[in-house]
Amino acid sequence: MPVTSEVALFKLALVLRYLRKRTITIFPVAGVALGVMALVVVMSVMEGFETDFRARIRGIMPDMTLEFRDVYGFSGNVDELTAKIAAVKEVAAVSPYISGLALGVAKTPAPDGIHEYVNNITVTFKGFDYAREAAVLPLAEHLKYGGEYFKEHPDAGAGEDTVFIGGARLAGAAFPGVRTPTTDWGALDRGMRVQLLTFTPEYERSKIVGRVEDIVSTGLNTLDETLLFMPIEKARLFRSIPENTISGVSIALVKYDDETIAAAKTHIREALSDVSMWNDYSLKTWEESRRTFLMAVYMERRMMAFILFFFLVVAGFAISAILVMIVLEKIRDIGILRAMGASARGVAGIFLVYGLTIGLIGAAIGLGIGVIFVENLDVIEQFIYAHTGWQPFPPDVYDLPAIPRILNWWTNLYIVSTALLVSFFASVLPAVRAAWLDPVEAIRYE
Repeated sequence: MPVTSEVALFKLALVLRYLRKRTITIFPVAGVALGVMALVVVMSVMEGFETDFRARIRGIMPDMTLEFRDVYGFSGNVDELTAKIAAVKEVAAVSPYISGLALGVAKTPAPDGIHEYVNNITVTFKGFDYAREAAVLPLAEHLKYGGEYFKEHPDAGAGEDTVFIGGARLAGAAFPGVRTPTTDWGALDRGMRVQLLTFTPEYERSKIVGRVEDIVSTGLNTLDETLLFMPIEKARLFRSIPENTISGVSIALVKYDDETIAAAKTHIREALSDVSMWNDYSLKTWEESRRTFLMAVYMERRMMAFILFFFLVVAGFAISAILVMIVLEKIRDIGILRAMGASARGVAGIFLVYGLTIGLIGAAIGLGIGVIFVENLDVIEQFIYAHTGWQPFPPDVYDLPAIPRILNWWTNLYIVSTALLVSFFASVLPAVRAAWLDPVEAIRYE
């Protein structure tokens, strides 16, 4: 066996002996394990929430939106406009729409079945053709009743009362705890009447009354409290804008990646070069439209990682303190090793290996516990709720069937690597101190 291997085995045997005899090392090991476990659990849940939020927003927003900035929107040949966009090779489908803001009133039955709650709501409404919109985005996946009414009535009951698709929490913002007798998501259900009021571009009041035929639920309160969809012709009448006028066009791409997006933007602008001379418009992806929200979620995840990193820093201080104490206790032993021919680098290596071993054991324990914790989050939440009455992830807030989490093993590798780096750097000072000891003075030390 080579000499270097023998030396390495000797160092490892010495370190393991110290670990067995020094029960105080349990504390830095536990500190590293706690830090790694906390990072694994929190990063998995935060990444799960971020992925879930993106998927929910993605379900009600098209790949790309072309929106006209004029108060009237685009006035002209809408069919020709949409045909030009649809002809772009990167575009899979298009759907024109009319959008705006409105104030609304919705009446919700009280739990006693006799009285009613009157909810004043602020609505972001969007009018579209259901069949064309369904080709642009998977809206039915977010509808409580699957869009059954609109599949049976493709024209959304033209000539009849206005029909709406309302946000799941649209009528419940003022009374968050209110539920209808037949639902568990909020105060709004199909068949309920909603009245909306807005102002036309000519500063005249416009009113529309209709009934809810389906419920859209994204799981994001900021959207579910404000969204309302209606047929495009009803939206045109509501806003009192002329025929052949739209607010914008929803666009689905054949593939959603950076290259396709860049090419689609270029080709759409080229196709609408004559339109842009008279109409100012914006062309954004869904991520660009929701950049502020997505960036907030992203920064929250990074901030949580930064805060929890200090768990490992505290554990690093504990490792450093333990090793310094061992150096002080073993001064004579270190002097004897140096007198027997051990180099300063070899002595330093013993304490570096010691610190790394503490970090490795702690990281392995923390990773194992963290993975088990993440895999059983729902069971743990149910146990906490059953014994304390407290729900860490209440369904009326998040509207989630289970706690979202993603065990990203690359992220876990970074966490374990960070724990080992902290353990290594925490061991440097004690190792250097041990290496600088004078052998003669160390042997004479009392």
